[in-house]
Amino acid sequence: MFQQGFQHADVFVIRDVHPSYRKGMQVFWWYGVLIAFVSAFVDSYVTLYLLAFGATNLQVGSLASISSFLAMLAPLIGAQWTARLGKRKPVFMVSLSLQYFMLLLAVLAPGVISGPALIPVLIGLMALRSGVSGIGGPAWTSLAGDIVPMERRGRYFSSRKTVMAIVTMFSVPLAGQIIDRIGAPVGYQLVFGIAVGVAAAAVFIYGRIPEPESAEGRRHEKVWAALRQALFANPLFLRFTLIALFWNFSTQLAAPYFSVFQVEVLKSTPAIIGALGTLSALTDVIGRQVFGRVIDRRGARWAFALCTLLIPILPFMWIPLTRPWHVIFVMIPNGFLWAGFDLSNFNLQLELSEAKYRTQAIAAHSSLISLANVMAPLLGAQVIETWGYDGDFALSGVGRLVAAGLFLLLLRPFWRGPLAAEQHGASSHHG
Repeated sequence: MFQQGFQHADVFVIRDVHPSYRKGMQVFWWYGVLIAFVSAFVDSYVTLYLLAFGATNLQVGSLASISSFLAMLAPLIGAQWTARLGKRKPVFMVSLSLQYFMLLLAVLAPGVISGPALIPVLIGLMALRSGVSGIGGPAWTSLAGDIVPMERRGRYFSSRKTVMAIVTMFSVPLAGQIIDRIGAPVGYQLVFGIAVGVAAAAVFIYGRIPEPESAEGRRHEKVWAALRQALFANPLFLRFTLIALFWNFSTQLAAPYFSVFQVEVLKSTPAIIGALGTLSALTDVIGRQVFGRVIDRRGARWAFALCTLLIPILPFMWIPLTRPWHVIFVMIPNGFLWAGFDLSNFNLQLELSEAKYRTQAIAAHSSLISLANVMAPLLGAQVIETWGYDGDFALSGVGRLVAAGLFLLLLRPFWRGPLAAEQHGASSHHG
């Protein structure tokens, strides 16, 4: 009944789509619903789980840096594996399964290990969880590009992400309430355990997606040669990746410490953090709808440039906050703008990468981005020690603004000239 109702409302955006696309688009949509629930139960609470066992700022920064280092290597492994196998779906399914097996081990670890050794073990398991998730990332992105036809990507991913944001909106505070009622650390362990069970269902659902024949085919080149060829196939994609590297470095200077700031400075509880996450998810829903239409009408470049020009304001908004509820004023634009960024960034990666090298190109992009993320959280911890949270957030905002200017010069989304027209034609060819 639900399936028929959704089809009538065209929530799956499959009306008038060729039959060969329909099943994949529907199953991929439902997979997104399950994985949104899982992410809502986990992502907002990993840092708080470590803090519950006494982790320091430096240890939180170390988790972010180690995770980024492994995430830098993982896409290279995934791209090579995908190229040799000639299939993308099995790579992602194994990656997703390992990701939540590591989370299960992190849930069980406190029952086996105690004392000073526990925090490093938890950091290691959570970092491995992030690392193995990167193995399947390029395969997932490449397959998503084949599951959804080009002319439907804006509406489809907007619809899918909107429903995922709604699921997140209800699931994050639910997890926070469970944690508050049961208490730390058992509350975190119960929430993570539920997430592992739902993740198993998500793996099963994903396995039902039919994998179309890929333009990439099976390749046996050495990994570095294949990645170099993919990255340099479109010079615009290469320049985009290098600027994205600097953007992510600037973002990760502050990103791991917003939750820490809420707990240590604003004295927020997990329930408050979860409720504020719901507010961000609500504006995320609105952002997905707005920017989905903007991308279809004005293009991914226009939406991406607008978001990157406005997002640098967000770190500065944290500086004057003195009460937990003040975070409301950050969360409202935060969800809206990052929704637009994620949606347009995803579409740009598909647009700018060569179709026959897409998995390798996305892997190279992800690895270079992660290279920036390795050092930024450690530097952020040092900046906090020296200049405090205000200095760290300000530095992050300035860096994001510089990167936004570079994106604007590269993509030229707001004006039409010979270079803009040339770039638009090139990207259309590569899409």
